[in-house]
Amino acid sequence: MVLDAVVQAQGKGCAPGVLGVCIGGDRVSAYAESKRQLLRALPDRNPDPQLSELEERLLSEGNQLGIGPMGFGGHTTLLGVKSACSTACPRATS
Repeated sequence: MVLDAVVQAQGKGCAPGVLGVCIGGDRVSAYAESKRQLLRALPDRNPDPQLSELEERLLSEGNQLGIGPMGFGGHTTLLGVKSACSTACPRATS
């Protein structure tokens, strides 16, 4: 699903991008956390080994799509992927 969004964008962001990803939570908290992930430095590695592996895999597979800068093709579609998990879930209100 994450890489599908990269394919749909097809270089519309002009320069290679950085993805912020949040798994879990409700729409608002996940959106906020994924944006917060974009504040991490590019060489920063996630302390969670599973999320670190996910970031590396998405970066590698995203660059293998061949979209490149401005959608003109190439090997650098993404400069980085930063991810987090959220345990928050929406509460049912009555």
